[in-house]
Amino acid sequence: MYEKFKSAITNLADDIVIIPKKQYIAFNKEKKNYCGITILKNSLKIFINLKAGELDDPKQLAKDVSKIGHWGNGDYQIQVEGDNDLEYIMSLIKQAIQN
Repeated sequence: MYEKFKSAITNLADDIVIIPKKQYIAFNKEKKNYCGITILKNSLKIFINLKAGELDDPKQLAKDVSKIGHWGNGDYQIQVEGDNDLEYIMSLIKQAIQN
């Protein structure tokens, strides 16, 4: 599942750099992390680097984690257990790249 998301994220822009960190994998563009993924046993946690209130998420998949501790950058977290919403999640991540 990680490989599918990694491929989709790196296809969003040409100059994306993947940087492994201790607790998560950062996706960086122009020296700014815009997304991070934590790999869990049966799921992925995707962190989107936008401030609370900046993400347009009609399906409300992203959880506001601005008031709790977390490993990734940004104020939004999506818990992913499959690739059913892959395209929609990519549209959310794309907002962080364009911001």
